[in-house]
Amino acid sequence: MTNCLKQPLNKFIAPFSIFILLFSNLVYAQNIEKELQKIAKEVGIPGMQVAYTKGNKKQSYVLGEKKFESNDLVNKNTRFQAASLTKVVATYAFFRLMDKGLIELDKPLTSYYKYDRLSNTAGGDKITARMVLTHRTGLLNWQGDVPSASWRATPLTLQFEPGTDYMYSGEGFYFLQETLEHITKKSFQKLVEEEVLQPLGLSYSNIVWNDSLEVNAAYGHYSLEKPRRLGKYAKTNAAYTLYTTAEDYTKFIQKAIIEGEGLKKSTHQLMLTKAAEAKKSKDADPTDKVVPCALGIRMQLNENGTAYWHTGSNPGFRCFFITYPKTKETLVAFMNTDEGFPAMKKLMQLFLDNKQTFWAYDWREGELD
Repeated sequence: MTNCLKQPLNKFIAPFSIFILLFSNLVYAQNIEKELQKIAKEVGIPGMQVAYTKGNKKQSYVLGEKKFESNDLVNKNTRFQAASLTKVVATYAFFRLMDKGLIELDKPLTSYYKYDRLSNTAGGDKITARMVLTHRTGLLNWQGDVPSASWRATPLTLQFEPGTDYMYSGEGFYFLQETLEHITKKSFQKLVEEEVLQPLGLSYSNIVWNDSLEVNAAYGHYSLEKPRRLGKYAKTNAAYTLYTTAEDYTKFIQKAIIEGEGLKKSTHQLMLTKAAEAKKSKDADPTDKVVPCALGIRMQLNENGTAYWHTGSNPGFRCFFITYPKTKETLVAFMNTDEGFPAMKKLMQLFLDNKQTFWAYDWREGELD
């Protein structure tokens, strides 16, 4: 008699448990969405994409508009400018080519390519890929009106001897880009497509603008109510021209940074090893030691161990990611406003263990340059 009662009872309990789980997940998602709306309102964010993963657990949220008062809502496939998160993609492409024996980490780049902008710059022949990836080239972030023709023709100057100090530099990444193009005889667009986007299955990412993106692209904003013109970067730049989504960039982080897919094991380990110190200003600061440079990516050393992170800041856009390889936990966020960085810490506190120090934000409030 007991067995007769047990079987139908189990049939009842199983679907009921599934219902409770689904209901709990729904309530959780609704609570997260309310908190995201609260953050967007507090900071003044027109539109936002957020993706969070931990192991096999994946969450994705979108809210707001592509352009203020357009009634054109952000969706999961809306393309945002990834700004300096492009540098991490460029770094991965470099390591793919290094694994093929095409370039070395510590060999001067001018031994591969005579960069005309450094032809009369004493010490420019000392710059290596390692220095580019750790921002120790001595080059300014940008020298000239990037990306104009006059900028490309502007000679570069060094602020210090390469390898002796820290200064965040987009110019260094562009120098590395032209070096890779020269070595491979391929455009940087083709290199990124062949070495990164296609093998990792990043179907919603483009390293440069094309007109097919316009139908679902986010507009940058000066502030909540002041949209900018739609940004269309027609020339690739390893420092800032990636267009992507939070979900696609999360896939990149999970595969390339956490798993090291497509890299030799030793290269993957090298990429995530501390390579240099950072500096928040001209003089060293005690907090610099908790955000050292790995190669092409920043580290965060806190109570929870080691995380890797980077932020992006293009006109009208702010974005960031942080990832914890040990727990396979990643948070990615894109926001279409110059005023978006105050949301960074709020988002990390919402999704991650908030009993830790978020040096990724606290160090310079999100800014790297």
